[in-house]
Amino acid sequence: MAAANPYYYQSGVCQDVRQKEHRFHLYMNQILEAKADGNQKVIVNTGLPKLFGVVAVNDWAIRDGPTADANIVATARGMHIGSGKTDENWLLCHSITFTDDTRFKGSSLKVLGDFSIGDDTVGKDGEWAIVGGTGEFAFAHGVVSAKVIQNMHPTDGRIWELHIRAFSLCTEVSTMGPWGGNGGTAYDILELPRSLQTVTIRCGDVINSVAFSYTDEAGQKKTAGPWGGDNGALTATITLAPSEVIKEVLGTTGTVGGDTVVRSLTLVSNVTTYGPFGKAENGTPFSTQVPNGKTVAGFYVRAGTSVNALGVYYA
Repeated sequence: MAAANPYYYQSGVCQDVRQKEHRFHLYMNQILEAKADGNQKVIVNTGLPKLFGVVAVNDWAIRDGPTADANIVATARGMHIGSGKTDENWLLCHSITFTDDTRFKGSSLKVLGDFSIGDDTVGKDGEWAIVGGTGEFAFAHGVVSAKVIQNMHPTDGRIWELHIRAFSLCTEVSTMGPWGGNGGTAYDILELPRSLQTVTIRCGDVINSVAFSYTDEAGQKKTAGPWGGDNGALTATITLAPSEVIKEVLGTTGTVGGDTVVRSLTLVSNVTTYGPFGKAENGTPFSTQVPNGKTVAGFYVRAGTSVNALGVYYA
């Protein structure tokens, strides 16, 4: 008889998983430590021929053009190790992390590969494997094609031209609803959500406002709301545990003061049930009925002094 899973482990079946292709054309600047602005440092020097066993750490700048005045958009931080006894060969292991203020900031590609130095001291073209990634490039795989376009060996460094082709996983995001009336103003998020983090509900006899935080498809944490009014005697904040997800949203709608509003909400996770918030009596019930293998990732609403209608994103 198989043993039960420990409490700290969960598994599930991935459905509707797609891949997103990313292509970049960038330039990497390698400056040896002998220069005042060097961006690498030898930390182990064996003194052996062909620099075999030498270990150097690097923080190479990556620009959007080949010239020194081009914008720095990323860094290649890691190490390279002399791995050839009969010829000069270097094993590279570094993280290309994007630093400019675009959607990719903080996301990274994990790169592993090698390059050889010929008898003429010119670095040979090569391909480096993308073996992982974070943020926008979560679960990435692919190839970096590297070409030395300017070689200042042995005292200065190199400029590399990089053609990056990476594939990362993205999940299908869909919407359901909304339930309620047409009053109030429409509110929605700007980035597609990946997972829900917190939900804050303000309520009395009706749901007065909704706010939440979520992780977007780039892996960045975002906040939305509060959407609605500041009435209501109760404010409740639900903070989901790292492995906790919302599987279903239940509620009721009804007419109050001539407007159709959301009267109550209940959130059902894979761990527990939160709510009901508001008053569920004498309302018209609704349920998200999120498909198996998917979870609630965010909300969109119509709201004024209270929440008139509510819909969900699921992923």
